[in-house]
Amino acid sequence: VMEYQEGGSLSEYLKMRGVLGEEEALYFIRQIAGALEYIHEKKINHLDVKPGNILLNETNDAVLIDFGLSKRYDDEGNQTSTTPVGISHGYAPLEQYKRGGVGIFSPATDIYSLGIVMYELITGILPFNGESPIAIAIKHMQSKPVSPKEFNISIPLAVESIILKAMSKEQSLRYQSAEEMLADLN
Repeated sequence: VMEYQEGGSLSEYLKMRGVLGEEEALYFIRQIAGALEYIHEKKINHLDVKPGNILLNETNDAVLIDFGLSKRYDDEGNQTSTTPVGISHGYAPLEQYKRGGVGIFSPATDIYSLGIVMYELITGILPFNGESPIAIAIKHMQSKPVSPKEFNISIPLAVESIILKAMSKEQSLRYQSAEEMLADLN
């Protein structure tokens, strides 16, 4: 049971509105980063952050939903269940494709997905749009995603830098916490 959110999903909102302006996109991203910061403090990875799992309430605030793929971790950072990890293609980082790749707790896994959502809100497309999961993984391992400025020249360099750091293929190069990403967003 969950509270009804009458505003629909961020995915539907994006389809209706098209590309969002920087201020509006950052408004939603800050809220989702705050939700991630909270669940990460509880040693939970969401593992399915995408616009379809973000609902808007009556005041147009973002609410993170669908914890069906989430994993809980113990105090040492080890997963507490062995259920397989699902993958939302286009939003999942490389480690989520690997067997046991999310066996150790890391907020950086959700941060990657949040970076993809931010990219999509500001450009209107996914960085690896329309490609198979294997092609995405191979392409991502071999190169950097196309800069969001290629699709929206009004994006400030600071915002582009945040997106690209969040989407880094190497976990260690991403933001290591939602709090760290929020500091740069603010």
